[in-house]
Amino acid sequence: MADILDVAIVGGGPAGQAAALHLAGRGLDIAVIDEQPRPGGQILRQPPASFTVPGWLAGRGYARLKHQLARFEALDDIRWLGGCSVLDLAPTMDGLSLLAATPGGISRIRARHVLVATGCQDLAVPLPGWTLPGVMSAGGIQAFVKSQRFIPGERILLAGTHPLQLIVAEQVVRAGGEVAAILFAQPRAGMIATAMRHPLIALRRAPDLAAAASAMATLRRAGVPVRFGAPLHAISGMDRVTGAVTGMGEIACDTVGLCYGFVPQSALPRMAGARMHKAGPAGGWACAHDHWLRSSVVGLSVAGEALGVAGAAAAAAGGAIAGIGIARDLGLFAPEQAERMARPHRHAFDTHRAFAAMLDSIADPTGHLPRPDAETLLCRCEDVSFETICGAIEQGGSANAIKLATRCGMGACQGRNCEPALLRLLGDVGRGDDPGFTARFPARPVAIGDLAESG
Repeated sequence: MADILDVAIVGGGPAGQAAALHLAGRGLDIAVIDEQPRPGGQILRQPPASFTVPGWLAGRGYARLKHQLARFEALDDIRWLGGCSVLDLAPTMDGLSLLAATPGGISRIRARHVLVATGCQDLAVPLPGWTLPGVMSAGGIQAFVKSQRFIPGERILLAGTHPLQLIVAEQVVRAGGEVAAILFAQPRAGMIATAMRHPLIALRRAPDLAAAASAMATLRRAGVPVRFGAPLHAISGMDRVTGAVTGMGEIACDTVGLCYGFVPQSALPRMAGARMHKAGPAGGWACAHDHWLRSSVVGLSVAGEALGVAGAAAAAAGGAIAGIGIARDLGLFAPEQAERMARPHRHAFDTHRAFAAMLDSIADPTGHLPRPDAETLLCRCEDVSFETICGAIEQGGSANAIKLATRCGMGACQGRNCEPALLRLLGDVGRGDDPGFTARFPARPVAIGDLAESG
């Protein structure tokens, strides 16, 4: 690898692929870095290369993304660094420096331009029983089904506020699994009324609404109950999940998938010192950006869900804009040419993000999240209970102060799971402007032995 890359792209999903396609073939030294061994991101989570999967993700909704993936995999001048986790990102005199955990150990990667094109993660929702084996995020269940061709349970219950649980349930059923029920905490009438307040936006994304309707039809044929206004209160079991306690009583199941929304994976721009703002109603932080998706840090651009969770189509459009913008900054395109190239992608970007904002309103978990009891672990990495956190909040202070007092946020996840819950509690007592935890190294879990060997 060159001493310094022209462009390093962090994330091999739709955004990173789109950016790479606009930067390829121009004599640049480019690397795409991703934690997964194969490109695709969560939306196109590919099975291992040794697997043969007939009809993999055959639905029409995946066709355009699969076409883009095939074009990306055909590029011969882009370096693919799969199985690598970026642990740190910092500005330097001549660009930016990334520290990555690779299969061969810790490596330092320097680049003149960096595009952070990362995805999102499911909102972690603390409730009684959520640490039992068998409790997962809906996205985790989906990853098992898509990539490993494995159904992680005999009888799966999905609960939350986000419509994605319909798609996940349909995928489980089509894979031969059993879904005990799907529970939406909010009433159906409220969801429909929210959508009807934005008829033009809904009409422009009719295929997405049709996919949800198709999923409902599949689930109805399979006899899967879909309940609205049915909040989840607790998860029961001793050594693992045996049931879900709901407003309709207890439902027997051995796996629960929680689906209350998504938060951006934006630790890297935060670590680099980029200006951030609060993301959607599920929480988390999104990176502020300009017309070309450049952050406030020189040489650092952002795309994908690091801008705020908006889905694969918006991510691909944003990746294209960011890629064109980087090429423009490198002098490969004249400003007028870059604007012409970016115009259709900007239109798609704005359209898809408008739909995402509507979906955020429909799936808003505010007021629908389960209430933890005193013993519920809010920070499961460090075993910090809800009662302990509430006691620290009563003493005053910021999220960072509570972190120091209780160790909430000091564990392996570095606060990715517990920070949104803590900030919600701070908002409840009138401290909704808290900037959250200071982003710390490492951005992803890493073995201490690897760090020691790297010096």
